[in-house]
Amino acid sequence: MPMPLVDHPPSEPTLYTCQFEHRFGALHPCAKAHRALDDAGISHRSEVFGKGRPMGIATTGKRPELARISGQEKLPVLALPDGTTVNGSHGIATWAAQHSGGNA
Repeated sequence: MPMPLVDHPPSEPTLYTCQFEHRFGALHPCAKAHRALDDAGISHRSEVFGKGRPMGIATTGKRPELARISGQEKLPVLALPDGTTVNGSHGIATWAAQHSGGNA
């Protein structure tokens, strides 16, 4: 299944996640990223990007659009209107804490 083309930079913060974010509960990296943004009051759009590759298994070379915007192929990725990205749940949580209150 071909991966979607990514409109980058987005007009608003956009969180790219996999379809498993809710299936594995609060410990899943995509769920952690959503929670961090919500808890910080960051307005964002969410898009399911990676279907069929649970936990980023065997993604090398399979997500060229994600690699184009973020430099890597694992989810979650937060794409920002200034053209930058924040990779991984820890990085997204740190960014969200620094920008809490919707000051993105």
